[in-house]
Amino acid sequence: MNSTDNQDSLARSPIELREVGHAVWLQSVFERLQGPLVGYAYKLLGGDWDLAQDCVQEAFMRLCKEPRDRVESHVDAWLFKTCRNRAMDMHRQEARMTFQTDSPALTTLSSREIDPGQQAVSAEQTRRIDEEISKLPTLEHEVVLLRLGQGLSYKQIAEVTELSVSHVGVLLHQAMLRLRQAMAGENDAVTNVSNS
Repeated sequence: MNSTDNQDSLARSPIELREVGHAVWLQSVFERLQGPLVGYAYKLLGGDWDLAQDCVQEAFMRLCKEPRDRVESHVDAWLFKTCRNRAMDMHRQEARMTFQTDSPALTTLSSREIDPGQQAVSAEQTRRIDEEISKLPTLEHEVVLLRLGQGLSYKQIAEVTELSVSHVGVLLHQAMLRLRQAMAGENDAVTNVSNS
């Protein structure tokens, strides 16, 4: 640091330094959560990319207006909840809110990790799982997307959806049972056809 930089930092008041720190924090939150938030909003808004970006932009604008000490400890959940609420507002205004699971966001295997034959089977399984997830009741669908698609904790999902943590757990449990039953039913049908 040269003497000019040192003089500039000494000339700043504590308020200016706090504002610089706040801006740096906001930038780091934006860089970390912009992609996941746009993906989440995209699904909530029926695959409308422009609306999803608008939704996330508004959530970040609202974050900029919030005192850092009020939201910093739970900023991830706060932003997802703000996006969710904004998406619901957009839905009411445009009657376009549907859930999309057209991307393999819930898949954990990389195409480089499996051979082409396995990749084809995996792609089909992913498509079937996404299809079954889209059939879940609305709340179960949403908590599955937040948990598996975005990696939020039960507590964060509870904050986003305004449900209790135990209710989130019950919804996830019910959703997983439905998914297992649907996938097992499909496997049983395939087994019965192949044994005929």
